[in-house]
Amino acid sequence: MLNKKNLKQPLSLLLLLQSLTLSSIAQADHSNKLDHLISLSLEDLVTLETTIATASKQTSTKAPAVVTLITQDDIKATGATNLVEVLEGVPGIHIRANQFGNRPLVQFRGAKGTQTLLMINGNSMTDLVWNFGIFWKGLPANIIERVEIIRGPGSALFGADASAGVVNVITKTAGIIERSEAGVRMGSFNTKEAWVQHGNNWNDVQIGFTANISETDGYNPFIEKDAQSRIDPSLSYAPDKAQYGWRNEDIRFSLAKDNWRVQGDYASNSKLQIGLTGFGFLDPATQGKDSRYNLDFLYANDQFADNWEVDAELRYQQLDYTSGSGFIERPPGYTDINGDVYPDGQINKQSAAERRTVFEASTLYTGINNHSIRIGAGYTIQDLHFVEHIVNFGKDANGNTIVPGSAPVDISGSPYAFAPEDTRKIAHLYLQDIWTISDVLEFTAGARYDNYSDFGNTFNPRLALVWQSTDKLTTKVLYGRAFRPPSYLELYDETSFTSPNPNLAPERSETLDLVFAYAANADLQVEMNLFYFKQFDIITAASGTFNNTGDHVITGIEFETRWQATDNVNVYGNFTARTQDDNNFKAYQEPNQDAYIRADWGFSPMWNWNIQANWIGKRERKSTDTRAPLPSDTVTDTTLRYAATNDWEFALSIRNVFNSDAREYTGGNIPNDLPLPERNAYLEARYKF
Repeated sequence: MLNKKNLKQPLSLLLLLQSLTLSSIAQADHSNKLDHLISLSLEDLVTLETTIATASKQTSTKAPAVVTLITQDDIKATGATNLVEVLEGVPGIHIRANQFGNRPLVQFRGAKGTQTLLMINGNSMTDLVWNFGIFWKGLPANIIERVEIIRGPGSALFGADASAGVVNVITKTAGIIERSEAGVRMGSFNTKEAWVQHGNNWNDVQIGFTANISETDGYNPFIEKDAQSRIDPSLSYAPDKAQYGWRNEDIRFSLAKDNWRVQGDYASNSKLQIGLTGFGFLDPATQGKDSRYNLDFLYANDQFADNWEVDAELRYQQLDYTSGSGFIERPPGYTDINGDVYPDGQINKQSAAERRTVFEASTLYTGINNHSIRIGAGYTIQDLHFVEHIVNFGKDANGNTIVPGSAPVDISGSPYAFAPEDTRKIAHLYLQDIWTISDVLEFTAGARYDNYSDFGNTFNPRLALVWQSTDKLTTKVLYGRAFRPPSYLELYDETSFTSPNPNLAPERSETLDLVFAYAANADLQVEMNLFYFKQFDIITAASGTFNNTGDHVITGIEFETRWQATDNVNVYGNFTARTQDDNNFKAYQEPNQDAYIRADWGFSPMWNWNIQANWIGKRERKSTDTRAPLPSDTVTDTTLRYAATNDWEFALSIRNVFNSDAREYTGGNIPNDLPLPERNAYLEARYKF
């Protein structure tokens, strides 16, 4: 059950907000300069179109998937500064803060983050080794136009990794940016951010440009004890703060004319402090860096010929990352189980570069009455073309034990490096048919075949029936299969703890959803989704070697409601409850229940107030973990926005208003878990020209 004590403060504040609003209904002003920040009306919501479910435009109500759409105005109203904060309010999603670099893991429906496909403008962010990237830190909210989300499988259309959910971020590009804008933001943790966006039309060529630069010292949680504290407290860096500072640069440029579009972008994280290693040792020295380049050539013609649409894309991506001087896996003076001493600690220096080239073409045929048939094919080359691995512990390149206390040695190109320089090639073919059976009934069937150069073939179908049961009720029955290919770590990385397995098969899953969307009236909409998610051939290294080992089932319910209380007030809330098989695959870091509530109040023509609260339920421990369960917590945020003129906007945002002692679940090496940010605030100014 929901913890009433934890919800008391935010709910009281929301009730106060509503009562103040109801007393001022007579003051409603439809010329409100910030009216666009009030969440869209229900009429607007049901007419918003998305392409994430079928690659063709559909409203979210008719889409053959469980779809969530988040607009740039929604993002601005909540004061979100990063994609991670944007996703926290989506039912079924839990953003888990990994202790390593405070790296955000986007987890759907109780599954691991590796079961999530993240795309930026249709570009997959998944690399061959670390999923989203070893130093991934999200995306600046200022550059986002909208976010399209599928809760459930997407492999029948998008291929790999789309097992539990899909996130596609659409950035502000040519033809989308209506006015130029410059802005600054500063606040707690010595955080500074500046951005600019510009859109124009030159000789019938649409131009778009965005740039965002930010830097922060990080919230730097205090760690009372780390992994070394359990071995020899005298050598531990704890008690001390985990350093999580970083700098981000994001620059994007786009051109569009007629049916053609060119997009190029550069994103980099630098001075990135990891704070804690994956095993829970404080690391005060490492500063990582990564950079990602994308260049896309896109063609879309919806009038290619009678009844024919044609789309084609050629994409290139380059990803580079380095740990700089190396991760401090163990502190100076560390003594291993054999009594060997490492005066400089155990140092692990990793660098790599990966490039990916993707070509895909598809066509939509509507010449058969009541059918929309899409067929597509593509080819992907992922090339991990540079790997450097230097260590002062473990095995050298020849398999000999590195003498403790000796200088670091290069093991690149050996079986003991974290990954080989190798190439993965993928060919795919997909087919989909949307059959409009009647005005109230639509059936979608599709499937995708993928051929991987390193493990073979996979076939993933999908079926969906969308029924407009009554004028107010829409029912969806959805089924899909999906897969996750083994990573290079699982296929090739030999470590002191695990052995690779080049014969691994992909993890597979199937999902069944039953959705009811009910529009009670023009001001109230309720949706309930029941889901069954089963994973097969799960990859683990429980025996010391990575193997496909078993199955796991997660079932749950997602409930959400939108209420347009007055012309100036909208309220939104969701609640998720799920259960997992009690086996070795259970994700204890995932809560069984979570909830989110949000209200927006435009209380004058120039002012908008948003308040939101995230509740995370209690998390149990493994049977071998003697710690008490991690208690539930509620984090409440609020943002006040003021439009001084049509050109100037100012905002004050306070995160964790009630200074909740929220913590992220960790293993026993960090006995008190990972503290999340305390109360913090920032000020923002925007100017449009």
